[in-house]
Amino acid sequence: MLLVVMLLGMATALLVYGMVDTNSLAVRRDRDTATAFAEVKRALIGWSVQRTSGALPNARPGELPCPDINPLDGFEDGNCAAGALGRVPWKTLGIPEPKDGAGETLWYAIAGPFRIWGVNSNPINSDTKGNLTVNNGEFDVINGIYNVTSTITIEAVAVLFAPGASLGTQNRDTAASALCPTTGTTIARNLCAANYLETAAGVNNSTTNGPFISAPTSYTPPPGFNDKVMVITTADLMPIVEQRVAREVRTILQNYKTATAALGYNGGAGIYPWADCSNGTSDYPSAPPGPPYPDGSNRGRFPSFNAYPVNWGVSGTPTIPNWFSNQGATNFNWGWVIYYSVGRNHLEGGGAPCGTCETVGSGSPPSDGSLSVNGAFGKEVVIIMTGPAGASRPLDGLGSGICGTAQWSAYLEDGANNDLSDDRYVTPASTTYARDRIYTIP
Repeated sequence: MLLVVMLLGMATALLVYGMVDTNSLAVRRDRDTATAFAEVKRALIGWSVQRTSGALPNARPGELPCPDINPLDGFEDGNCAAGALGRVPWKTLGIPEPKDGAGETLWYAIAGPFRIWGVNSNPINSDTKGNLTVNNGEFDVINGIYNVTSTITIEAVAVLFAPGASLGTQNRDTAASALCPTTGTTIARNLCAANYLETAAGVNNSTTNGPFISAPTSYTPPPGFNDKVMVITTADLMPIVEQRVAREVRTILQNYKTATAALGYNGGAGIYPWADCSNGTSDYPSAPPGPPYPDGSNRGRFPSFNAYPVNWGVSGTPTIPNWFSNQGATNFNWGWVIYYSVGRNHLEGGGAPCGTCETVGSGSPPSDGSLSVNGAFGKEVVIIMTGPAGASRPLDGLGSGICGTAQWSAYLEDGANNDLSDDRYVTPASTTYARDRIYTIP
């Protein structure tokens, strides 16, 4: 009897140990997958934010690399369709090969509007949104089926997939070729997304351009579903891209002031360019103020095409990078979505030709003609990154008289900042990703 009890005890211990070991293995695999997801997300956003001109004159902050599709060499393909599926281009990102808990390299889908310049020449700015849809799913244990329960986002800029171990008829052979349902062509089995990504609730993760689904793992009904999904949304990417753009605009303006100081403007102190109200060019007073000549504007858009009184790239003034001023067939450049204001005394002629500047006086700008933020004067320039477009924002601002309050209300959410009768601004109270963000000089 004692021997039987001992044997039963040993069997029970082995069973419990096996359960613990299996659970520990699953937890470890999930942890490895989560770590790989996080590293790729950081790398994609970092790569995107740092994009700049130079060897690639049209590279733009905000764009993302194409997936690694064929050959599988770790580098992005130079050409990809909207919503293209492939492996994460880990060598392009400068990271170790990202593998999930099953040892498979992560897959990656890219939204069309965020592809690189060579396959997507429309500008990328605050108004650009991802367009990949990702659903949330659950497994109905009673009925043995998957159901879509909600939509996670319709604005994913990228979707990451951990394919897990192969299921059912999935064949990941590196040598054999077969017709691939994803591409409709005969390719190596290890290049076909359908051999890695599954379908749940009728949503197929191996379909180019989605929609996609995130759901729990289950092996019923066969062949089952074990994809794990991470979504990168517009809200994850664009606020950081905006910060990068704002810093560059600020540097461009500071260099403009330095160059115009060397030219003797403002007694050698330097000036900033006039603002733009309509077409990308500074509203420049061509003669002394008053009829029939237009007055200059100290607030409106950043003049992304032509600056006055000294144009970009003239007599030592900085040039505007291609990514800032490129204009596509239907979308407009960064200058269309950036609010720009300059204090009177930091404009040509001490602001004498300024038709929009607030009058210096009691309760208004002090004698230095500066701008104020949160009640404190002393700011030479205020830049407001206006966040993504709402339903009322005009896509084509050409000739829209954008220096008027009615037009800027579609850009600036905070009422105090949209009161264009003065040069006083406030830090927006909103905490949403779509909020306006203020940057200043100094």
